[in-house]
Amino acid sequence: MESVNTPEAHRMLGIGDFSRFTMLSVRMLRHYDQRGLLRPAHVDPSSGYRYYSADQLQTAARIRTLRDAGCGIGQIAELLPLFGRTQELREALDAHARSLDEAARQIADQRALVESITEQINDRSTPIVVGERRIPTMRTLSLRRIIPNWDAEGGLWHDFGTLLSSGDGPLMARLGKMWGATYWDAEYREAECDISVWVDLLGDYEPPPPYTVEELPEARVAWATLFGSYDLMPQVTEAIGQWITDRGLCAAGPGFTIFVVSPAQDPNPDNWVTEVNYPVAPASASAAPFASPRQGA
Repeated sequence: MESVNTPEAHRMLGIGDFSRFTMLSVRMLRHYDQRGLLRPAHVDPSSGYRYYSADQLQTAARIRTLRDAGCGIGQIAELLPLFGRTQELREALDAHARSLDEAARQIADQRALVESITEQINDRSTPIVVGERRIPTMRTLSLRRIIPNWDAEGGLWHDFGTLLSSGDGPLMARLGKMWGATYWDAEYREAECDISVWVDLLGDYEPPPPYTVEELPEARVAWATLFGSYDLMPQVTEAIGQWITDRGLCAAGPGFTIFVVSPAQDPNPDNWVTEVNYPVAPASASAAPFASPRQGA
């Protein structure tokens, strides 16, 4: 039984009673003590027993509520002093709610990917076919930018479409049928990705900055077609990588995709058709680094 012989311990709650009234386990109360989040009002110097004052019940209740709302210890420590400052607390909680929305979106994406993996296990469709071809010399209208992550590629296409629909854009008759994106980073990057989107250009046109007209040389590429959602892209790039290695080749330039049926044409991912291309050369060939200097956002 906890000692209550010291004057400081009178009119206080032992850790067991405090645990019962706050619905926080003794283990968690000790953890919060160690982390400096909820220190006992008094610790018996001889026995080490922890005692809490009645006014700490409200603090403990706030801690429990914030914990259950998904806040970590560091975040709880920042929020507790704001309970006396209503507007600041509301703004902080609104920011936390937005982070929960983002987490929920990520979980939904992960759940969809699990379903996709399950479908692949049961899918007995034709394996990914990789081949070799030559992409002819192209003259393209391009927009290149360093974007925060892969999901932000849609913003590039939005800006690209804004130019094409404006009076500064080229006549639609001067645009070819090949639309694509080039991924300039020499290694895979999950953030700060260097990407350009483009369409082949017919005839003369002087675009306003930051749009450019690029002359792309003929390229020997290994390629495969992705049918459906971009969730399947890792399987396609894996197959291409295996094909390149088996033939004693190496990557000789930035990978690029050509959108045969894109999200802009059909919102149903099942109907998307994407050609995935990697320039190649003999592995014995001495190739200069292919990535040109990264451009600013």
